[in-house]
Amino acid sequence: MNQHLKDPATGLLFHGWDESKKQKWSDPVTGRSPEIWSRSMGWYAMALVDIIEMMPAQHPNRQKLIVILNNLMKSISAYQDKESGVWYQIVNKGGMKGNYLEASGSTMFTYAMAKSINKKYIPATYKETLQKAYTGLQKEFITIDEKGLPHIHHSCSGAGLGGIPYRSGTYEYYVNEPQRSDDLKTIGPLISLFLEMNSF
Repeated sequence: MNQHLKDPATGLLFHGWDESKKQKWSDPVTGRSPEIWSRSMGWYAMALVDIIEMMPAQHPNRQKLIVILNNLMKSISAYQDKESGVWYQIVNKGGMKGNYLEASGSTMFTYAMAKSINKKYIPATYKETLQKAYTGLQKEFITIDEKGLPHIHHSCSGAGLGGIPYRSGTYEYYVNEPQRSDDLKTIGPLISLFLEMNSF
């Protein structure tokens, strides 16, 4: 994924890649899809930090993955929204018409960063970025109802590429997918994040 999906301009990863470059959504030169979707990157960030934890300390590729993780965290941090502390649905196009602060990708990034700090895969200097994200998640997305139960809002319900009906992967496609509350794809990473934050 780092080899084929990484955008050299931003260090972020595009949603998809077609080796054959025949899919309608793929760039005819790079094979990449057109946009950088927060949750697709969020899955990647979480998987990366979890896989590193499982690898033996002397595994020949472990250090390579730690370098990739450090580069990823640097790029993600550069696109953190300065005001809210969280991330947009299309990560590198904050402020564009229709784009919105999205809960699942933001939660996944924050979990990956917290665990990376706890495991000492990335420097402790990321703690300020982490704390801003953690505070922002609670302010931007979480509410408490009249029964005292928490809810988390503004998660993209789902997105993909190709298929029927056809999913083009354009900017307009991602920002117009429905949003939902209490999506399990957000709740799972949120619980994992809370567990990591308890270690600080």
